[in-house]
Amino acid sequence: MNTDSLPDRIRQIIGGESARSFAMRAGISDSTLRSVLKGTSPTLDTLIPIARAADVNLEWLATGRGAMRSGQEEAQAPTAPAESASGRPAPTLLDEELFARVIDGISKVYKESGARIAPVDLGRLAARIANDIVAVSDGPDDWPGALKMSLHALARDLRATQIESNSTKRLA
Repeated sequence: MNTDSLPDRIRQIIGGESARSFAMRAGISDSTLRSVLKGTSPTLDTLIPIARAADVNLEWLATGRGAMRSGQEEAQAPTAPAESASGRPAPTLLDEELFARVIDGISKVYKESGARIAPVDLGRLAARIANDIVAVSDGPDDWPGALKMSLHALARDLRATQIESNSTKRLA
């Protein structure tokens, strides 16, 4: 596959997964991802979640330079699960209080925007956001600020999706 452009690299990492499913897993709006796939230059706030969701190096994703994945970074990643005796990845533990606050925050953002989210999708999104917060924070003292930023980005993405949806409805 040609990976000369950012959209090509994103298509490569998405593989057979739908754009909508990948966007949800990355925690960005479907419209944002589709816009980037059409050639719109994304912000760093969009690229970072895409790189994390696909477990690829940000530099490779953004520029095509360097290794797609770095063995050194993978070995040092705090969220990389260890193998259990059965050979399966050992589960990582979520902090219950953080997870509860993430779920509460997501629920409020969706309610304020008038959008709905299925319980299973809420759980997946909350786990992803909680894991991202733990991965990028220096400790529990940083979690409230990281959560606030994550929820702000989620609200922004929901507004963008709603604006795009309303524009499409008016055109129909």
